[in-house]
Amino acid sequence: MRILWINLRNFKCFKALQLPEEGIFPEGLIFVEGNNSTGKSSLFDAIFYAFFYDAAKSKEIGIKDDLIHYGRSETDVEVAFEINNRYYLIQREHGKKKSVNAKLSELDEKEALQGISENPIRLVAEGVVDVEAKINSLFNINRTSALNTLIVRQGQIQQLAEAKGAELRDIIYELFSLDYYKDRVNIVVKKHVNTLEDDLEDYSVKRTTEDIAEEIQDSNAKIADIKENTKILEGRIVELDEEIKQYPDLKEIQDIQKLVDNIDTQNVRTSSKLGIVETIAGKYGIELPISEKKVNQKLVKINTESEKLEEETTNFRKKQKKLLEEVAERKKELDILEKRKESLESFSSTEEMAKCDVCEQEINNERRDDLISRASRDIPTVIESIQQREKKNEDLDSDIDSIKQKTRTLISIKVEIARLETIYQDYEKSLEDINTLSTELTTKVKKFGVSEVKDIAKKYNLEKFDDLYSKIVKLDKNKIEVETNKERNIREIKEKNQQILKLNNQIESNKEKEKESERIRNEISLLKSVEKHVEGFIVEDIISNRLLAGIQDSTSDYIYNFTRGQYSQLYLEATKVKTLNMSIKDETDGFIKSQNLLSGGDRAAIGLGMRIGLCDLLKRIKPLKSSPYNPPQMDILILDEPLGSLDEHRRSKVVEGLVAEKKFTQIFLITHTNIRRDLRTPTITIEKTSAGSKINFYESPTEIEVEAEE
Repeated sequence: MRILWINLRNFKCFKALQLPEEGIFPEGLIFVEGNNSTGKSSLFDAIFYAFFYDAAKSKEIGIKDDLIHYGRSETDVEVAFEINNRYYLIQREHGKKKSVNAKLSELDEKEALQGISENPIRLVAEGVVDVEAKINSLFNINRTSALNTLIVRQGQIQQLAEAKGAELRDIIYELFSLDYYKDRVNIVVKKHVNTLEDDLEDYSVKRTTEDIAEEIQDSNAKIADIKENTKILEGRIVELDEEIKQYPDLKEIQDIQKLVDNIDTQNVRTSSKLGIVETIAGKYGIELPISEKKVNQKLVKINTESEKLEEETTNFRKKQKKLLEEVAERKKELDILEKRKESLESFSSTEEMAKCDVCEQEINNERRDDLISRASRDIPTVIESIQQREKKNEDLDSDIDSIKQKTRTLISIKVEIARLETIYQDYEKSLEDINTLSTELTTKVKKFGVSEVKDIAKKYNLEKFDDLYSKIVKLDKNKIEVETNKERNIREIKEKNQQILKLNNQIESNKEKEKESERIRNEISLLKSVEKHVEGFIVEDIISNRLLAGIQDSTSDYIYNFTRGQYSQLYLEATKVKTLNMSIKDETDGFIKSQNLLSGGDRAAIGLGMRIGLCDLLKRIKPLKSSPYNPPQMDILILDEPLGSLDEHRRSKVVEGLVAEKKFTQIFLITHTNIRRDLRTPTITIEKTSAGSKINFYESPTEIEVEAEE
């Protein structure tokens, strides 16, 4: 099984997310990195929600309303996955006023691998109950069993290592469905003999003790060669130290170089500021040096000009007002003349007598014609008078616009002159900074008994200061390189010694397997002789012994690796009161340590080893041949912050083990510890922004480095 992609909306801290944005998740180990409270756990709470969530049962990830993004009313999650070469999409959603609903569909392979879910082939199951039953059937594992093995929530890595007595026994019984055998004791006893005979193959020696001893001999020879090379490197370090002593300290030279660079930079900036000052001052006739008095004098002149322009504008507007009043009067006069002419002309076509428009007295034709003639003569004169005044008004508008432009120009000049004093002060400050840096440089140079930087190099028979700087840097770099090689040799020696220790443990394991094989043979013989008489007692003992031996064997290698060889063998002992006692062999102290003596870091490493060992065992073992138990098909691991209690060395061994682990299709490792640096594994990064959690998927860590550089 493998997870292909995740699509969610309004789930916890995420508003919307499609991951990966293109393609699907690869197989193998995938890092999930980010600081605390960025949403790492929420991402895989979404996976758990999609596969197993039931509001009435699943309290691990929070109550129903807490899963919805703040300010929203609904959430939904989609997870596409592949199992047994078939492709599925599980969808789960709910709202604050809407119950949980789930749907499982089968997808087309091509579309599933492209991240497309719009065209499912068929609906497999719908509704929380039906989907749960179908998921359990597909995965062959329920929610509780998954949480005890495949899904490790934050803070629960130590659960198995801390479980005691009946609790530990109940967990193992739940995982392997052993309650089934309580009702079928007689059948189990009869068939358990055959099962034990099959188990003899599990304890066969895969590699002879002679082959292991030969490899140990080769490793010891390589260690000797590495030690010889380390001695040579140590001699080279001594030589470099002697040569380095002949030259000044690298930090002193770096400080001088930094001062020289800073002075050069300040000179460039000072020159630029002076150029700006000279340009502005020259443009407006202000002599250097710039002072507040000179600037204020110039601003007073500009303000005086502005006031004059404002006064001119006021006078122009008064003239405009008078002209507009005169135009209005002329237009009234024009209206009277035009109406008089029109009225008098209307009587010329009738027999009626015309009337004066002022006194309303009748007038004769001669008088009427005279009035019409006067009106005709006066109308053009009045029109011309109106036009002349309107033209003068337009000229005044143009004059006012011109004054506005001049005013804007003066304002711009005032702003530029006001900046001049500030720029000049910056210029003077830059000069002071240069003097300060120069004084500091002179002081440092005098320590070498010379007056100039270039003379320092001559004391060491070099032409330029840059040559001296490069020489010292090169020597320092060479020393670091040799020291790095020495440290690498030391690490390789440690790794070889650890490998030798592991090989010696394999030799011991061979002996243990031979003993266990003999024990199984004796147990088979005993069962055959007493089967009919002690079935009620033997059924518990045989199941426990066989299963516990498998758990011990399956988990011990993981525990050994995750504890850097401190703990080598897990022991689980069934008691007569149907409980389990746990202990573990401590190679450092040389004795069997009880569960109560384990530290927090021990419990974290051992708990993780037990989980992975149990997962491995679940996939490949049946308690009995007749068992209806089928191994889980959900062969992915989700590990939420399992490394917090571990020291740096144990974290490294755990991660190395997970990278090399091939028994699981996918392993999602959530951590805020920076352990990915030297591993070339796909990575999901999560960071908090003002807009919410931002998440990215990188198939290669080099993509992260490129994005960081951009």
